[in-house]
Amino acid sequence: MSFCKFSSQINSQNFTIVENRFIEEYLPTATGEQVRIYLWGLYLCFNNNVLKNELSSASSFAADLGITEEEVFNAFRFWEEQGLVQIVKTKPFQVQYLPVKNAVAKQKFKPNKYEQFDVQIQKILNERMFTPNEFLEYHTLLENYHIAPEALLMIAGYCAENKGKNVGYSYVLAVAKNWANEGILSLNQVEEKLKEISGVSAALKEVFKALGTTRQPSLEERQNYIKWTKNFGFDKDVVVFVAKNVKKGGFDKLASKMTKYYEMRLISIREIEEYEAHKTELFDLAKEINKIIGVYFESLENVVETYTNPWIMRGYTEDALKAIANYCFKTGVRTLQGMDGVVEKFYKNGLTTIEAIVQYISQAKAQDEQIKRILEKANLQRNVASWDRDFYKTWVYSWNMPQEVIEYAATLAADKIQPMQYINKILSNWFEQKIFTLEQAKLTGDLYKNGIGVESKTDTGIIHSRKYTTEEIQNLTSNIDEIDI
Repeated sequence: MSFCKFSSQINSQNFTIVENRFIEEYLPTATGEQVRIYLWGLYLCFNNNVLKNELSSASSFAADLGITEEEVFNAFRFWEEQGLVQIVKTKPFQVQYLPVKNAVAKQKFKPNKYEQFDVQIQKILNERMFTPNEFLEYHTLLENYHIAPEALLMIAGYCAENKGKNVGYSYVLAVAKNWANEGILSLNQVEEKLKEISGVSAALKEVFKALGTTRQPSLEERQNYIKWTKNFGFDKDVVVFVAKNVKKGGFDKLASKMTKYYEMRLISIREIEEYEAHKTELFDLAKEINKIIGVYFESLENVVETYTNPWIMRGYTEDALKAIANYCFKTGVRTLQGMDGVVEKFYKNGLTTIEAIVQYISQAKAQDEQIKRILEKANLQRNVASWDRDFYKTWVYSWNMPQEVIEYAATLAADKIQPMQYINKILSNWFEQKIFTLEQAKLTGDLYKNGIGVESKTDTGIIHSRKYTTEEIQNLTSNIDEIDI
């Protein structure tokens, strides 16, 4: 018999289905390891008829995840307590998955522990009688989230005010879980939260007037407004301004716009107005940049929000961005993400104008020409690569080697198997010996040209240096992190 299998109530499929209720109600409170074990077992249940490898034991299950069998047992005991699985046998260990929608957690607390709570919540939501399962759902929430019973009663009362005394327990639980995730667990914390929600009534009245509606805002809408002003940093006037410009779609459309503006770092009315006024230009620019680097997107909305507008906000002009796009195409960068990295690099170096960028590109081109001459001297017939540029910067800017000295070193390496490695070794030795002129270099050139100091007759291109003992190497490298390279 397989280690994990479905109950008869679940049909096997050729894909893995995770019920939304598992994600919403169980995943947030379980540990990462418990979730990983549950999902792996679920995967095996769906694929037992497809997978050919050995999946029939707890040991193979544990080995697949790189954990111990004890960790597997403990996780499935946890899920059995939640009502999501049933442990059929312990020797051999066998687990049966149950439908999440029918899950009833095992009661882990004294039967009368929440008796007073049950009486009070039934009085608050008194338009219908609770089922035993509903009471159990509330008890489980109290246990798992550690919410004070009086705090949950106040939350239920507020939900009843907004949704009616017949409000479903799933709605009350959802509100309580969201607040618990914000750290709102005690009666005082719930009271403060409700004061905050109540305090936005006047502001939301203005927002709703701008939207063209006179209805009362829901709890979710009040919490959205608090998120925009408290977490996102929008002023009330900004929210009202955006609401006035929502043509249709009501509050949902307003919520979408507020989130979009926040993600685009458009916080003030002026920034939003400028973006909307130049939106067409931004889309045209996005289309042109895509064309230059050779990519295509049917919808440009995400391109503008993710790339074009943030670049413009950093002070780049259209001409500057087009120049960068051309530079990217010529240097093999053919994605917007790649171009974003180049823009970031230019920005960190203060290169935001077309003049500065053109000058940089011209200098880079001139540098590549100098590197090309070095490659030719070393008898390398290829294009300049990124590592060549890194080498060159070290030689010139860190070691202060003149171009003519580098080119001379390249001639000495022309007949070597790895010319660039050999050039590095030569220049490194000259740097240590403080040899910085062509005349000084030529005095030692014959040694390198004739292969003196090379380790083997086949010439690996590695020049002899002093041999260090293991202890000396350990002493050298023990504090390497303290060195600023």
